[in-house]
Amino acid sequence: MVVLGTKIASLCVLSNVRRREQLSSEGEASRLPRRVFLGMLGAGGALVVAGSTVEKILGGSLLGTSVGLGGYHIYTVGPGYPAIDPTSYRLVVQGGAKQPMALSLQELKGLGFSELKATFHCVTGWEVPNQIFGGVPLYRVINAAGPNPEARFVNFYSLDGIYTETLSMADAMNPSTMVVTHLDRSPLSVEHGAPVRLFVDGMYGYKSIKWLGKIELSPKPITGYWENYGYPADAQIT
Repeated sequence: MVVLGTKIASLCVLSNVRRREQLSSEGEASRLPRRVFLGMLGAGGALVVAGSTVEKILGGSLLGTSVGLGGYHIYTVGPGYPAIDPTSYRLVVQGGAKQPMALSLQELKGLGFSELKATFHCVTGWEVPNQIFGGVPLYRVINAAGPNPEARFVNFYSLDGIYTETLSMADAMNPSTMVVTHLDRSPLSVEHGAPVRLFVDGMYGYKSIKWLGKIELSPKPITGYWENYGYPADAQIT
């Protein structure tokens, strides 16, 4: 049996995030789409429980923060937000890369800044339409690094030291998968994952990792943070 409580809604971690009104103290997460619920069961009947049991499983830090911001619900899986100096920030690209890189924000922008208008979808059922995500399409970063032929997956690591995600190379190379530095033409706030986050259009928000620190090109996927607790690796919205 899968019991869902408000706290489990933090899977929207935007890994993910923006226009999120504060969840009520009970029941909001029960809106988990049937497709995702069935996918969780199909993945092995993952243990997902609410309240203090969840906190015990995750070390008491499932919801370090829960605030409303611009219509999004903002969550973390740690005790707060990582402190990141934008001037010294580097996006590391390594693994199966012919040219490993450590990109400053200016160097990242130099790969070709663009914008994508899209809807952010939370797996619990709410969405934020007509958002303008500004940044660099992920495929440009991957191409600049020069992926080795055996690199079939792209793994992502957050600077919070906790959150992880993974995409197939095909999904990572989709032009609508973005390395984001701006939201609605303003620099990301720390709550939204500043200075850099991922946005994966067409997938639920838990794939869109915040505070992105490292991209790893790999022959194998890692298990994403929420996939460890039963959410499907295939987060496609259908």
